[in-house]
Amino acid sequence: MSQKKNYTITCPKCRAQQETELFESVNVGAEPQLKESLLQNQINLVTCGECGFSFRVDKPLLYHDPAHAAMIYYLPLGGADYEKGERHFREFLGEMNAVMPDGLDVPDVHLVFSWAELIERVFLLEASLDPRLIEYIKYIIYTKNTEKLNPETKAVLFNAQDSTPEQFCFVVQDVASRKLESILHYSREAYDSLCETFDQDEQTPMLLEMFPGPYVSARALLLRETAEDREDD
Repeated sequence: MSQKKNYTITCPKCRAQQETELFESVNVGAEPQLKESLLQNQINLVTCGECGFSFRVDKPLLYHDPAHAAMIYYLPLGGADYEKGERHFREFLGEMNAVMPDGLDVPDVHLVFSWAELIERVFLLEASLDPRLIEYIKYIIYTKNTEKLNPETKAVLFNAQDSTPEQFCFVVQDVASRKLESILHYSREAYDSLCETFDQDEQTPMLLEMFPGPYVSARALLLRETAEDREDD
């Protein structure tokens, strides 16, 4: 079942405080309507009782989809670095393992650091697409458009709603403003070819080496490579 907890929330507009219940986790198997609520940005959405301003409270959230035997852990970084986020995630997994019944393992848990990544990962689960292959495609997009797509300022996101059976749609988001700036396409045929390529035993380790997890992200990989290059200079 989904879980909620009471919090004291301060309105970012008028600074008034109020008590409200926020989701700690959502189980879309037990409560299917919560999937649409999440996709419509309604989960942990609060309306201030004083000024009427509506805002989403960014806090850790566990998304559980039993039908796909998967979980997604949303951890807003709040300016922290990826390594700190991954340490927090490992602590979270340890706590989950400690409360699991004997003989049961924790399902596959995806880690995301932004709300956009959470929505993206839900769509990937629904479409039965491999997150690592999608991130590999993003890596190709970044490296072929280095002048326009600086990973320090631009994020590439998979757009399931505008994708078609013939081609995938990706959108470019400005990291600072969160505004969507442009659209890119990648053929489904090319994706299918990648699936065949990485289905070979000798190729799979390469993909796992690029994106070992727990945070699978082409942008994070490129930022690490950039930082290493600067250290070598």
